[in-house]
Amino acid sequence: MNRTITNNETQFLFEFCRKHYVYHYDLQVELVDHLASSIEEQWMEKPELSFENALWNSFRKFGISGFSKIKEQKQKELRKKYNRLLWKYLFDFFSWPKIVMTFAFTTVLATLFKWIENDLWIIVPYFGAMTIFLVFYYYRIYPTHYKIGKINGKKFMLLEQLQGAQFMTMLFIQVPIQIPNFWNISKASFIQSNVGIIFISLLIIVFTIVLLGQLLYLPEKIKEHFSEQFPEFAV
Repeated sequence: MNRTITNNETQFLFEFCRKHYVYHYDLQVELVDHLASSIEEQWMEKPELSFENALWNSFRKFGISGFSKIKEQKQKELRKKYNRLLWKYLFDFFSWPKIVMTFAFTTVLATLFKWIENDLWIIVPYFGAMTIFLVFYYYRIYPTHYKIGKINGKKFMLLEQLQGAQFMTMLFIQVPIQIPNFWNISKASFIQSNVGIIFISLLIIVFTIVLLGQLLYLPEKIKEHFSEQFPEFAV
């Protein structure tokens, strides 16, 4: 009968990962599974091999950098995964029939820029409304619908992606400060041309779509994936 990892040995592997600076539970699960499989493979050939020696044989395969390279690779994979999801969200908006709605909003905004002589009468209310939405989002929507804090003291790399998706919020808060600069730029002849007005209008609409994707779409997907992978921690 082949030797298998016991529950106590599994807990030891989790503690081993923590001692080697792997603090995210989702990454610990992957590493523990990898280490356990490697140890059991060694036991198939050498059943008399001690657990400790088999563990160190497995750990040495990670090289001098230990688990740090695996951690960096996992973070990179997660960033790529959710960047692809954001691009998918954007492509959906720029495909039929949603692209009609995008160009409709662009046309309305461009028309307002042409009709209203002072552009600030459009820009200030727009960014003011978006800033109010961000405040409401940060204090009501995000904590209620998306935020997942530390669960039983555990950290999750996946949830750090959720926090990263909110970084756009901090950038957007700086936008109203740039309104005077935008006002000066808008005096340029290109901005005052029909092509320039359409370009600026489209830029504002696209910026809004990206912002909503960062604040609503990505958090929803991340929380959904978290619930699938760790249903015992999903709240």
